Amino acid sequence: MEHRGNMKNWLDHCPAFVGRLWFQFAVIYTLLAFCAMTLLSICKYGAEDYGDFRKAVTLEHVRELVSSEKLSVAQAIRDVTDVAWRQKACENIREKLKNIEQASDGSVYRITNSSRPEVYIQIEDENNRLVISDPVDLPAELAPLFTAMKQQRAAADKVIWMVEDGPIWVDMPIDDGKGNRIGRVRILYVAEFDAWIQIQSIFNFLLGAWGYVILFSVPIGIACGVAAAHYVTRHLGRMNDVTESWRRGDFTARIALPNDDVLIRHSQHLNDMADDLELYLHLKQNLAVSDERNRVARELHDTVKQKLFALGLQLATAKANPAVLEAAREPILEAETINREAQHDLMEIITQLRPTSTGDSTLHNRVGMIAEDFRRRFDVDIELGDMGAIQPNAHVEHQVLRILQEALMNAVRHGKASKVTVAAAIDGSAAMLVIADNGIGFEMTVKTKGFGIISMRDRARDLPDGRLDIESAEGEGTRLTISWKSES
Repeated sequence: MEHRGNMKNWLDHCPAFVGRLWFQFAVIYTLLAFCAMTLLSICKYGAEDYGDFRKAVTLEHVRELVSSEKLSVAQAIRDVTDVAWRQKACENIREKLKNIEQASDGSVYRITNSSRPEVYIQIEDENNRLVISDPVDLPAELAPLFTAMKQQRAAADKVIWMVEDGPIWVDMPIDDGKGNRIGRVRILYVAEFDAWIQIQSIFNFLLGAWGYVILFSVPIGIACGVAAAHYVTRHLGRMNDVTESWRRGDFTARIALPNDDVLIRHSQHLNDMADDLELYLHLKQNLAVSDERNRVARELHDTVKQKLFALGLQLATAKANPAVLEAAREPILEAETINREAQHDLMEIITQLRPTSTGDSTLHNRVGMIAEDFRRRFDVDIELGDMGAIQPNAHVEHQVLRILQEALMNAVRHGKASKVTVAAAIDGSAAMLVIADNGIGFEMTVKTKGFGIISMRDRARDLPDGRLDIESAEGEGTRLTISWKSES
C-alpha cells in the first residue's frame, strides 16, 4: 500500500505532458523501436557471424594451425619425461583450435562467439606407443573412433570432415626436422554453430552499445508517437463532431472512417447505437403523442361531448313544449341541426384521436373495427380481405392504422366513395396494404391543399423501408398502397 501511495504521489508531481496521448504513444514506440533495433542487430550480426564461422572452420585453416605446432609436438615426443613440453604441446594446439579467428572488413571474429569447441588429442612415438592423451581418458563414445581411425595410417597429413560441416579429424606424422619420422599426432576437433551461444554473445556486445541503441530509438519513438497520436485524435475528433450532433438531436450524421481494424469497429458500434437511439426517441415521441391524443380524446369525450349531449336534451325538451316551439321554431330547429353536426364532427375527432390498439386482437380485427365504424357513420360499403399473413409490431401497426383512417376519411369526404376495398399481401420481404375506392378521384398533377396526404407520407417514411404510392385520376377512384419491410 505504501508503494502504491508513493507511486501515486510521483505521478501527481509529474509534468502535465506525461498524461498526454502523444507522450504515451512516444514511450510505447520508443520501446518498440528499441526492441526492433535489438532484434535487427541479433539477426544482422547472427547472419554475419554464421558466415564468418563457416569461413573460419575449414580443413585448410585447421591443417595450418596444427602444422604450426609440429615442432612443439616433436619436442614432446623426443623428451617424454619433460611434462612441461607435453603440456605445452597440447595447450598450444587446443588454444589455437579453440580460438580460431577470421578477419573480415577490418573486424576480427572468434568462433567462441558462436560455439564452444572441443579438442581431443593423442600423440604417439615412432613405435606407435601412446605418449600423450589429452584428456587422459577419452569419452566412452570417442574411444572406438580413435581406435578405428588409428588403423588407417596415412603417410602424409590427413585432415578430413567426419561429417559434412561437423567434426574434423586430423592425422599428421611428426618428423625430427631431418626427414626422420619420430611419431604421429591425432586430433578430433568438434566445433558446431550454436544459436543460443551466438545470441548470448550479441547481447554481451549490445550491453556496451545499448546507449547508442537508445539514442537512436528515442527520436524514432517520439516521431512515431506524435504521428500515431495525430492520426487517432484526428479521427476521434471526427467521431466527436458526429456524436455532438447526435447530442443536439440530429441523427442524420454518421461516422465515416478509413478501414481501420479498431476505429472502424468502434465507429460502426456508435452508428448502430445512433440508429437504436433514434428509433428509441422516435418511439418515445410516438408514445408521447399517443398519450396526448388519448388525453385530448378523453377530455373531449368527458366535457364537450357531454355538454353537447346535454344541449341536445334541452333542445328536445324545448321542441316538446308547443308554446316554446311555436315561438322559436326556426332557431330551435337550426340549433338542433348545428348540435347534431357538432356531435358528428366531435365523434370524428375522437375516433381519429383514440388509440388503435385493443389488447391482443389481430390486425384484421383492428382494421375491421375501423371499417365498421366508418360503415355506421358514413353508410359506406367497406370490403376487407384476409390480413392474417401480416403481423406487424406495435409501432408499424400504429402508423398503418393511422394511414388507413386518413385514407378512408379522404375516400368518404373528398372522394365521395360508396365502396372501399382493403386488402393485404406479402411480396417477398415486403408487406403491403392496398386501399382502393370507387370515388370521384383527383388529378395527380394538381397539388392538393390538404394536410392528409402529407401526413400519410410522413407516417409511411417512419416505417422500415416504408413507402406510400397513390394512383388516381378524375372519375376513376383512388388506389393507395402502403408497403414496408415485413418482420414475419
